[in-house]
Amino acid sequence: MKGIKIFLILTFLAVIGFIVFRSANKENKIKYVVADLQKRDINETIFIPGNVFPAKEIEVKSQLSGILEDIFVHIGDYVNIGAPVASIKLVPGTSDIERQESNVNLAQIDFDARAIEYERAKRLYESNTIAKVEMDEYTRIYKLSEENLISAKNQLDILKKGRVASKNISNIVISSTAGTVIDVPLDIGASVIERNTYNPGTTVAIVAETNLFKFRTLIAEQYLEHVSLGDTVYLRFNAYQELTAKAIVIKISSKGVSENGIMKYMLDAEFAISSEMPVLRSGYSATAEIVLNNRKDVLSVEEKHIVYSKDSTYLYVLNESKNEKIKRPVITGISDGVHTEIIEGVTIDEKVVVNHDKTD
Repeated sequence: MKGIKIFLILTFLAVIGFIVFRSANKENKIKYVVADLQKRDINETIFIPGNVFPAKEIEVKSQLSGILEDIFVHIGDYVNIGAPVASIKLVPGTSDIERQESNVNLAQIDFDARAIEYERAKRLYESNTIAKVEMDEYTRIYKLSEENLISAKNQLDILKKGRVASKNISNIVISSTAGTVIDVPLDIGASVIERNTYNPGTTVAIVAETNLFKFRTLIAEQYLEHVSLGDTVYLRFNAYQELTAKAIVIKISSKGVSENGIMKYMLDAEFAISSEMPVLRSGYSATAEIVLNNRKDVLSVEEKHIVYSKDSTYLYVLNESKNEKIKRPVITGISDGVHTEIIEGVTIDEKVVVNHDKTD
């Protein structure tokens, strides 16, 4: 009886020991957190800041120098070709007027003399005393003197009155294009310099066609192989958080500029303005999203799970039968900043160990 008791006690202790041993093994078993490999579309993009401007901006300038007397337009007004924009008040010096009056008197004297000669030659020609060739020469000299007199009087009118009554010449600055006035840089009373061969002249107003805008930025040379004329870029505007626009690349400069040691090239992309869009002002900041590469339905993993060591890349995959992690070298492709393409090294059926750094 005593032997049976001892046997039962030993059996009980053995069962308890086995249970404790199994529990200890369970607690020591490593629990791996895993993630699936998936197939998805991946776009490699860059974001480049720039500015937007009307595709066509014309600076309206004066043909006369003087003082800005009046402005007939305001920012936001639409003007047609030939519409009056401003008037210029001429401020001639006393010596200029005196000199021009002298020129008029001299031209008048010359014209009177040539008129007498012309009338005399006309009578001689009618009586067949002089040939037609000689009469033509008198006519030419008379017409030239008449034109010189008219020109001298016009110049005097411009100096005194700011306009010429006999012709469509005035001190009114007109628009050379149709569009919206986007800037009037001068105030009334400001000095204005005329546009001529030697001087670009003072800008009185800027008129733009606001139905078409362009985005302009500098793009680094390393991205140029991925961008071509006709490509689409997507714009977001700092002034309007919800506004986006699709623009087409129309120009890539062939001459670059160095910026912090990196060669960059001017890029222009054009986009149309729709009636639903808010007002865009010249110079607004925008950011362009440019797709450099894209892959369709490729094997991928979250970039944060990839291990980088020197020049190699790895993934830890799970050996489910042994409950072990395996360090597997992989070849990666493009990345969108969140997911990275896996070209070689793993299959879609394998599990990626996420907590590999906590199970060593």
